[in-house]
Amino acid sequence: MVEAIGKISNISSFQDWCESKHHLMRRGRYKLDFKRIFLTLGWSVTLDKPPLYLPAHKDKRMDRLVSKYCPNWKISLLCYYEKGGGIKPHRDATGYGKIGYSLSTTDFLFKHDGTPYPCKAGTIYQFETKKVHEVPPLPHPRYVLIWWEPDLQYWEKYWNQVQQLTLPL
Repeated sequence: MVEAIGKISNISSFQDWCESKHHLMRRGRYKLDFKRIFLTLGWSVTLDKPPLYLPAHKDKRMDRLVSKYCPNWKISLLCYYEKGGGIKPHRDATGYGKIGYSLSTTDFLFKHDGTPYPCKAGTIYQFETKKVHEVPPLPHPRYVLIWWEPDLQYWEKYWNQVQQLTLPL
């Protein structure tokens, strides 16, 4: 399932916001992506089993936008793909919720569960993260904001442990 659930009215403003975060982005160590740098927002998820959630960059403007579509979001990536960049077929790792959301500065092709979806710039899409999905090499550079709720099975357990920690004074 890939479904358009919203649209932003000003793509150039979103592009400007993305560009303002570019200097904070870094290359990952993932083997699935290529020609991509990213910034983790909200909380990051480790690839440990079970996953851990670590505090990441905070941004009020981004929080207002994504909370309209996913009030319980915790995890987000702002990605920049160079021309020819993309991500190989994969399912999102343990720790990410079952539903993901994305917003792109350009049109792009998204393949989900074997079906190609021509996605439009400025449109917010919702998709199932545990089904195989990919973005083939892109003909031009783009920014994309992706966000998720955490996998509540892990988040609740982890978050309850974090809240029980006390620091000595």
